[in-house]
Amino acid sequence: MTLTLQNGDFGAYLLIAEDGQELLVQTDWDFPGIASTFGWSPCACGATDGTVACAHKLVGVMIAEAQAFLDDHIGDQVEDPGYFD
Repeated sequence: MTLTLQNGDFGAYLLIAEDGQELLVQTDWDFPGIASTFGWSPCACGATDGTVACAHKLVGVMIAEAQAFLDDHIGDQVEDPGYFD
């Protein structure tokens, strides 16, 4: 099943499954995980998921980068990695 990334209200995002199910993502702490689902990588070192600082980046920087990535990828579709299982 595919997921589509959409804008939500007040800086949130929606993941919409092809069967019509929706998942609201409104906590910025969740942005790195959702962005990773759509192809974003928090750091080239691979030592973080974007919610823990690494030797190269602070968490706040990665969350901001993830949010910018999501903003740039509204409308993109990916295979559901398990959000709607």
